[in-house]
Amino acid sequence: MRMHFTVEGMRYRPTLMIDGEALAPTPANIKYANRLIIEICERIRTGTFIMREYFPDSDETTSPAELTVESWLIEWLTTLRIENSTRGGYDAAIKFWSRAPCDGKQRTLGLIPLRALKLSHILTAIASRPDLSGKTINNYVSVLRQAFTLAVTDKLLSTNLAEAVPRAKHQRQPADPFSRAESEAIIAEAAKVDPQIHNYIEFWFWTGLRTSELNGLDWRYVDLYGDAVSIERVLVGGEEKDRTKTAEARLVRLNSRSRAALKRQRAVTGLAGGRVFQDPRYSRPWHSEEAFLRVYWSRILKRLGIRYRRPYNMRHSYATSMLMAGMTPAFCAKQLGHTVEMFLRIYAKWIDGNQNDLETARLESALGTRAANGVSSG
Repeated sequence: MRMHFTVEGMRYRPTLMIDGEALAPTPANIKYANRLIIEICERIRTGTFIMREYFPDSDETTSPAELTVESWLIEWLTTLRIENSTRGGYDAAIKFWSRAPCDGKQRTLGLIPLRALKLSHILTAIASRPDLSGKTINNYVSVLRQAFTLAVTDKLLSTNLAEAVPRAKHQRQPADPFSRAESEAIIAEAAKVDPQIHNYIEFWFWTGLRTSELNGLDWRYVDLYGDAVSIERVLVGGEEKDRTKTAEARLVRLNSRSRAALKRQRAVTGLAGGRVFQDPRYSRPWHSEEAFLRVYWSRILKRLGIRYRRPYNMRHSYATSMLMAGMTPAFCAKQLGHTVEMFLRIYAKWIDGNQNDLETARLESALGTRAANGVSSG
């Protein structure tokens, strides 16, 4: 006896088997087959039919309905050549989509057959986590969109449902630099903790390097006589990369503070070569930010009573210090490895700060002139 049914446009005609033998068309077996086809049709209708559950010995066990959202996301991830740091973000997104509830039947989105997925499933999954920020949701949807783009290309899906998911609103957190007084207090406190921590923090405050650039800095890229360091390698997630975040090397000019910190550090690690900065507890290069945060940074801020901010905010502090010193945005952006456009978007508040009073004064002067000439402002 053969059963005939269609799943996602594909026809199947599996033979009913028990213990490797085809069922004979007896009245009892025909009744069994009728009950079975009713159950299968209902599973197909609800998008929960899996071929191998009913016909494990059939040659037609490759039904596209078996490919779930989770299994496709995992398969898609294996096609990518990405950095380990990027892979970690993708893994988090796949974990979210695999476990998020997607309907009133308490099913998770990951178990939904790929071709049975609906936009409502995705939206329900998102709505189940109101605690997630808009930025995180957008990142997760981006992963889903990329995976479904390949599924459409491979003709596993007819449309990319993730394209229809509206972007979640989120507000970019503004730069939150340390004040000059706070910066100097932190540097002074670091000097009491350990000479290398002192050098590390002062250099960070007065070069504004990214964490990955600072921890990946090698003595061969330091030119104390030319007053510059070349940023060509970075350290991300303990993995050294021979390119920067922007895939462009840049020259960072040294000032008296950053140069002094480097000269002190050269006496510690310069002779051995290799990485400039290291964890003083083990005399080994930093492999992540976590140890520095836990053992040194958090404790220094707590002792000083300074509001906690990530070490990355030392980069913001350097940017705003340059602006308040009257340096041009183009030079500042080059120092930080930003485009001028991005630099202006992040630090416009500090660029405008001193200029706003001047511009307002010009307006008031014009209004005063008009009043003196008897011209009404109404």
